[in-house]
Parts: sequence; structure tokens; C-alpha cells
Amino acid sequence: MRKFLIASHAYLAKGMYSSLELIMGKQEHIHILCAYTSEEFDIKQEIQKILLDLSREDELIILTDVFGGSVNNEFFEVMAKNPDNIFLVSGVNLPLIMNLISRSKDEKPTSEIINESIQEAIDSICFCNELTENENGNVEEDEEF
Repeated sequence: MRKFLIASHAYLAKGMYSSLELIMGKQEHIHILCAYTSEEFDIKQEIQKILLDLSREDELIILTDVFGGSVNNEFFEVMAKNPDNIFLVSGVNLPLIMNLISRSKDEKPTSEIINESIQEAIDSICFCNELTENENGNVEEDEEF
């Protein structure tokens, strides 16, 4: 079974999950980790709790906020020890999460699903101001949607 973890500094993961739930409804097999939200927070201990919840057949897709950040670095160590069933993606955004969740039962290899989902998430990023410029560089009149 594919399971998901959204992990971030502070409460970004919670906010992303809240938005995901609003758009796609309640989701099973998704966990969140809001790191460093208290003085007592111990990321290594939290990671161990997450890993104990996995069976040998499970795959865990971990989505972190910042590549090279402390949250990503801690999970990088875990992924390096378990590359066959733990997948780590940094730079999470809502379109990426939505795409991965909607394909959670897809029969394709997980790495292929992740790569396709990353590309679709990249393609969803748009500088909208450029959509209003015509070929001459002039801003077109606003149209109602």
C-alpha cells in the first residue's frame, strides 16, 4: 500500500493537508509532520514513530518543503537506508500532492508516478501576468471569467 507523509517546518504541512481535504475530501494513508513546533520536538523520535507504522509491503512517499532543509535532510538518511520502499520528494506544492494522491492506486512503478507528478506540478506553475500580454507586449483588456 502507498502511504504519504507531508513533512514541513512549522505548520505548512498541516495547511497543505487542510487544503487537500477541502478539495479532495478526507484522505486515508496520509500523515503530516509539523516539525519544530515546540521546544520538546524531536524529529528523530517522530520519524521512528512513522516508520513503525509501516509494514514490509508498504511504500512511503515523503513530501518535504525545502531541499537541503533540516526536515528533508533527516528523511534523506531514512530514504538512503530504504530506497526500495521509501521515496523522498522536496519542494512540495498542492498540485503535486493532489496528483500523487489521485494516483495512489496506479499500477505503475512509484518512481515513475512521482516523476510524472513532479512534471505536472512544475507545469502548473504559471506567471499569470504574462497571460494578459499580447504579442506586442501590451496588456490586453480584462475579460470576465
